[in-house]
Amino acid sequence: MSGMRWKGLVAGVLTFALAGSAALAQTAGVVKLGYVGSLTGPHSGWDVPALEGMQMAVTEINGAGGFKVGGKAYRIEIVQEDAQSKPDAAATAAQKLLSDEDIHVVMGVLTSVPGVPVATQMAKAKVMYIGGFTAMDGIVGKPGNELSFRALDTDDTVAKGFVPVVVKELGLKKIGILVPNDDVSKTFVKAYQPLFNQAGVEVSMVEFFQPGTTDFAPVLRKFQGKGLDSMFIGYADPDAEAIIRQSLEVGDLPKKFVYRGGSGAPAVKYADKIDGFVWQILTRDLASSSDEKVKAWIDRYKAATKKDIVANTYWALTFYDAVFMLGKAMDAAGTTTDQAAIAAKLKGMVYDGVRRMSFDKDGHAVTDVDIGIIKGGKTYSIPEKVL
Repeated sequence: MSGMRWKGLVAGVLTFALAGSAALAQTAGVVKLGYVGSLTGPHSGWDVPALEGMQMAVTEINGAGGFKVGGKAYRIEIVQEDAQSKPDAAATAAQKLLSDEDIHVVMGVLTSVPGVPVATQMAKAKVMYIGGFTAMDGIVGKPGNELSFRALDTDDTVAKGFVPVVVKELGLKKIGILVPNDDVSKTFVKAYQPLFNQAGVEVSMVEFFQPGTTDFAPVLRKFQGKGLDSMFIGYADPDAEAIIRQSLEVGDLPKKFVYRGGSGAPAVKYADKIDGFVWQILTRDLASSSDEKVKAWIDRYKAATKKDIVANTYWALTFYDAVFMLGKAMDAAGTTTDQAAIAAKLKGMVYDGVRRMSFDKDGHAVTDVDIGIIKGGKTYSIPEKVL
């Protein structure tokens, strides 16, 4: 679709939104959509943009006349609770949403520590939950979690395309892995290590650091003198930034970094001191995209939030398309309350939105992603076609 046609379509949607919103408020039923996420605390950089994306989708749907189920129009209201980046607060937030009998679907949480108690409680209460955190890969599809979905690709799905691109772009031959000592890291080491080997890259060592580490020098010295040309690091921006900075300070260490994380921010200030940095953009590249749909979404985001695009903004696309898909699944199921019927329609649905997106038979997202690259003073991305 050309830029002019897409912009015309967006203008038409917005015009229709203004015309239809007054009538919708008088005639539509209401679907309450719960959101729980870390709106405060260290994880807010992920979950605040995610909420903004949900709010955009809801505003656009409601403004365009809502969505119909059985011939009746419905508008969406978001009920939000703050997980505060803490598992106990997340559990309390989840309980608050569960106390509202009109909430049948909950979205949110992009980090595993506060996410697990939310997913656990939603599954126990038989409430449909669409989350984004990595540990959901071990939850979705398991008995008792038939109503659980993850809105981002699994590590296994992303890694198969990510590793060959990384190896080619950075010219890798011998890599070391340095990641936190937790279950999430151990899971993705199992996914990535054999793929590097298959791509002809020797994984010569794997080291785990304790979560909360700030002084990486002792563990970094273990990587000296090993003939490495790169390091695979993850998965939080503060850790990645500290590892890059301290690697340069310690010296005699690789200057190429493969980041199992979702932002180029850790490497930006060191771009002229390192030889390469690659990361996973698990939704879409908002910094250098030529996609007209992405460009139009960026314009709408800026207008809706009064914010510029920054490194973490792309998390706003985590649940954006999923909200539209949910409306279509409710329409197809003929119900806004029968969660099993809605879930059955959502699984296998393909939606060509800002992301081309589907959910498999278990509830795992299958969606195209972009691979971010900083190399030679340039920042660019390469699309990874998954769906």
